[in-house]
Amino acid sequence: MKKGDIFELRKEFKGNYPSTCYKHPFIYWTHEHADYRGIMLTTSDNPIYHNIPLSEEYFKEGWEIRFGKSDEKPISYIAPLFLLKDVKYDHLEKTGELTEAGRIFISQLINSLPYEDWVTYQAGKI
Repeated sequence: MKKGDIFELRKEFKGNYPSTCYKHPFIYWTHEHADYRGIMLTTSDNPIYHNIPLSEEYFKEGWEIRFGKSDEKPISYIAPLFLLKDVKYDHLEKTGELTEAGRIFISQLINSLPYEDWVTYQAGKI
């Protein structure tokens, strides 16, 4: 795993984790002990979350995860938080990768993003 790799929970393991916490892919950034820390990717532009838009140039071509999702969801965003992902490595699948420009963009933001888990973050939005 290296900074900027994009991972998703493998389909066969989705039942092992809360669906609200692991339905989105995430950009791996670092780990501590057995926990991974990363940034959640989404195509939601719901203003309640204040998601940060990304640029197409931040995604390497040739991967399943690319910029946008469909004509209805043409832009990718990151959730404005640094997430704890307590998931086993062998339950993850690499599905994308950021370009150097994407890694630079995230590295410039990372220190301004609050560190918390998704359940806590989502509870604060309800």
